[in-house]
Amino acid sequence: MGRIPAVAAAVIVALLVCCSCGVRGKEDDDVLDSLVDFLTKLAGGDQKTAGDFGWDASTDPCDGTGGRNGSDSKWGGTVKCFENGASNAGLIKVIDLQSLGLSGTIDAELLCAAPALRVVSLQNNTLRGGLPAGVSACSGLTHLYVDRNQLSGALPSSLGNLRKLHVLDVSRNDFSGEIPAGLSAVRGLIRFNANDNHLQGTIPDFDLDKFETFNVSNNNLTGPIPKKTGRFRDDSYAANAAGMCGEPVFSPCPSGESKSKKTRRILMYLGYVLLGAVIVAFVVYKLCSRKRNKLGKKAMVGKDMFDSSNPTTTTTSKSASAYSLPASAERSPARKGAASTSLVVLRRSGTASVTSTAAAAAAKDLRFEDLLKSPAELLGRGRYGSSYKVAVPGGAALAVKRVKDASVSDDEFRRRMERVARARHPAVLPPLAFYCAAQEKLVVYEFQSNGSLHRLLHGSIESSQAPLDWPARLHIATKVADGMAFLHAAMRGDGASSYASSTSSSIDSAAAAEGAIAHGALKSTNILFTAGMEPCISEYGVVAPPLAAAVGSSRSSGLRADVRAFGVLLLELLTGKATAAQGDGAELARWVTSVIQEEWTAEVFDRALLSRDGVSEQRMVRLLQVAMRCIDASPGEVPPTMREVAGMINAIREEDDRSVSMEA
Repeated sequence: MGRIPAVAAAVIVALLVCCSCGVRGKEDDDVLDSLVDFLTKLAGGDQKTAGDFGWDASTDPCDGTGGRNGSDSKWGGTVKCFENGASNAGLIKVIDLQSLGLSGTIDAELLCAAPALRVVSLQNNTLRGGLPAGVSACSGLTHLYVDRNQLSGALPSSLGNLRKLHVLDVSRNDFSGEIPAGLSAVRGLIRFNANDNHLQGTIPDFDLDKFETFNVSNNNLTGPIPKKTGRFRDDSYAANAAGMCGEPVFSPCPSGESKSKKTRRILMYLGYVLLGAVIVAFVVYKLCSRKRNKLGKKAMVGKDMFDSSNPTTTTTSKSASAYSLPASAERSPARKGAASTSLVVLRRSGTASVTSTAAAAAAKDLRFEDLLKSPAELLGRGRYGSSYKVAVPGGAALAVKRVKDASVSDDEFRRRMERVARARHPAVLPPLAFYCAAQEKLVVYEFQSNGSLHRLLHGSIESSQAPLDWPARLHIATKVADGMAFLHAAMRGDGASSYASSTSSSIDSAAAAEGAIAHGALKSTNILFTAGMEPCISEYGVVAPPLAAAVGSSRSSGLRADVRAFGVLLLELLTGKATAAQGDGAELARWVTSVIQEEWTAEVFDRALLSRDGVSEQRMVRLLQVAMRCIDASPGEVPPTMREVAGMINAIREEDDRSVSMEA
C-alpha cells in the first residue's frame, strides 16, 4: 500500500508536464479593450473603425493563428501574434495599421497595454498631434514606424529608454526640437530615418559604423556630425542649416579656441599676408602668362594629333583659348593614332537610337573648345566621376560624364566607345563623342531632362511626380532587361546576331571577334528617361567593373556583375528603398533576404504598390524571385544570363498584360 501514493504522485507529475507542453498565453480582456480604444483614437473617435477592421474585444485575436503571417487572425491582417512554441505564444507581436487613412492621435498608454508587443507600424496615414512620451512603456518594442504622417512637436526623450529598439522611422512629418540624445545609447539601433522634418540642434553621436540606414536630411540641424560616419555621406545630411561640420562629409569642425585667441592669431599673420601680397600676385601673373604661351604652341601642332584612319569617327583639335585641362592631360604626349588632346565625335549608324536629331546635329559639328567654353551645371558626383549639363552653341543640351582614373587604357577606351555607339537599341543611350587623355576621360551624351529612375523612386517629398505604379515599374524592368540582354549579346559576340534580329535592333558584326564589354556601373542613377518617359541605359562601358580584374575570368565576371547589379535595380523597383550612394546594394539585398526568411515577404514591397487596386502580388513575388536569382544564385545553380533574365521578366509582363485585358 505504501507504493500507491508514490506511483500516483509520479502519474500526476507526468500529467502536469504533458499539459504544460501545450500551454499558450492569451491577452487579458483589459488589454483587448485598450487596443480597441487605441484604434478608435487613431481613427479620430470613429467607433465603427475597429469593427470594420475586425477588432473585437470579445474574441481572441491570436486564437488559431499558429504562424507568423497571422493570416488566420480573427482581428484580420492588421494584427500578428507569436507563433506556437514561442515563449510568448498567443500574445500580440505586430500591429500594422499603415496606409489606412487614419487621422486621429496616438495614445501610447492604450497601445503599450499589450505586454509582448514588438512591431508597430502607423506609417502613411494623416495622424495628428505628437509622439507621446509614454511610448517608452512598450519596453519590448523593436520596430516603430510613424513616418509619412502629420505629427508635430518634439520627439520625446523617453525614446532612449527603448533599449531593444532596432528601427525608428519618424521621417516626413512636422517634428521640431532636437533629436533625443539618449537614442545614441540604444545599442541595437541600426536604422534611423528622421528626414523631412523641422528638427534643430545637433545630431547625437551615433555609432554609424553599425547602421544599415541613416537619414536626417531636409531639417534645420547644425553642428558636428557623428564621429563614426560609417558609409553615410552627403545625401544623409543634405538640405540642413549652414554650419554642419565634420570629416569626411564636411569641413573639419572649429577647434574651439576662443574668439580672442583667433583674433590674435589673425593679427599675427596679417603682416605676413600683406607683405607677400605683391609677390604672390606677380608670381601668379607669370605662371598664367607661361601657361597661355604653352597652350598656344600646342594648338600649332594640333593637326598632328588627329586620327583620320577610322572612317566612323571625326576629330577636332583643342583651341589655344579653350578651357585648360587638368595637368595630367596637358602633360600627356601626342601619339599618332591616339585622341589624347582631341574630341572624337561618333557618327550615327542605324535607326534604333534614343538620340534626337537636334542632339545628333549639335554633336556632328561639336568642337572641343565649344564644349569646354559652354555654361556647365553640375548634375552629380559618383564613385567614378562627375556629370555635367552643358548648353552648347545652337541651344542643344548635352550631358558630359567626366571619368577619373578609369582602369582601361586610352586605346581600349576608344574601342569601347566606338563599339557601344554602333550597338543601337531603343533602350540604350549611345555616346555622341568622347575625349581621352592620361587619367582623364570625357563622354558626351544627349541630356535627358526627365531625370533618372533614382529621382523618380526616391525623389524629395516636395516632388510633384506621382509614385510609380506597378505597370510602370514592370515596364521599366522589362525595357532595361531587354536593353542589357541586347548589349551583353552585342558586346560579347555570342549569338548577338540572332538576339539583335529578335529585338529588331542593329549591331556591328565585328563584335563577335572582339572582347566582351560589361556596363560596369549599372544602377538607378544610370537609368534615364526620354522625352516620352521611356527608360534608357546610360554610361554603358564607361568604366571597367571591379570584378573584371580577375585573371582568366574578366569577361564572364564583368557580365555576371552586371546581372547582379540588375538584380539590385529590381529590388529598388519593388521595395522603393534606395541603396547607399557609394555601395553595391548589398545592404538592401541583406534586408530583403532577412524579411523573406522571416516569412514576411509582403513586407518587402513598396507600400505605394500594395495600396493600388488590381495589383497582382503573385507577379510581384515572381519578379522578386528573379531579382534574388540575379543577386545570389542557390548553391550548385548556374547564375542566369541577362538574356534568360529578360525572358523571365517578359513572361511576367505578358501575363500581366493578359490579366489587365481580361479585367477590361
